[in-house]
Amino acid sequence: MKKLLASAAVAAGLLAGGSAFAQAANTSSATASGSVTIVRPLTITKNSDLAFGRIVRPRTGGTGTVTLANTGNTVVAASGAVALASTTSRAQFTVDGEGGQSVTASIPSSVNLTSGTNTIAVTLLPDFGSTVTLSGALAAAGSSTLNVGGSFSLPDTQATGAYTGNFTVTVTYQ
Repeated sequence: MKKLLASAAVAAGLLAGGSAFAQAANTSSATASGSVTIVRPLTITKNSDLAFGRIVRPRTGGTGTVTLANTGNTVVAASGAVALASTTSRAQFTVDGEGGQSVTASIPSSVNLTSGTNTIAVTLLPDFGSTVTLSGALAAAGSSTLNVGGSFSLPDTQATGAYTGNFTVTVTYQ
């Protein structure tokens, strides 16, 4: 029995101390860093509306065209339509945000101007593409000006009246 107890004690000692003879675990590590760039909020402000002024429709049997370029505030009426002396302006917006950043700008291709049940479909003519870059550099304020003109056909049957409508320009950081 003494031999059995001695053998059990040796076995227990080997089991308990066996880890002392085991090899060290294989470990590895890597370090990562964190970063963030904080930018000021993006805003858009309307400076002026798209205003074609007063237009005389063509005489019977004609369809005129009316255009207000995005580069100025002068209306050009043609093919029988006549632009009268009046206040006109392209639509203009200012985008403010973080300098040097790219901004996606979106605008509908057209807007309907209405007077009661009568409609004029105006094709919008922006001076910007789908992306604009704000002036300045990172850590400073930046801005960009967006201009929108428009054009439409004016048939001799168009009802007289004051026509109005709205469109939205949306900007988003890329």
